[in-house]
Amino acid sequence: MRFHEMEDIVSAITYRPGWSIILDHDPMQGGGRPYIQISVSIVSEASLSPFTGKREAWKSGKHYLSYHMCRQEIVGAVFGAIRAAEEHEMKEWFAYKGARIYNPHLDPDALAELARYRRNFDFRENAMTMEELG
Repeated sequence: MRFHEMEDIVSAITYRPGWSIILDHDPMQGGGRPYIQISVSIVSEASLSPFTGKREAWKSGKHYLSYHMCRQEIVGAVFGAIRAAEEHEMKEWFAYKGARIYNPHLDPDALAELARYRRNFDFRENAMTMEELG
């Protein structure tokens, strides 16, 4: 598949107002490897940063494509990128007792430290067997 064919496919995809799909080349990845990226520009609740309290435009991570992909794979990659962006937002906004416990920006070293202690685990007595108790 050629880049202009990818452009035709991606340009036929729409999602929410203010959400767009960027298709570009990454010169740092093999001299121009194609990628897609989700860009959200509309000022809405989704663009309100839970960290700064300000409304900000944002972009998702890059999702690399291959010139060997077929149309269905390109469309599926865009769908997956949108799903990942939505899930990222959901993880940022979901809170338990006022804390964003699934926040994707939590420091993995801090999480590793938390996971070292048995007292931080919560599970059912029959979690492994799934047998009903008495």
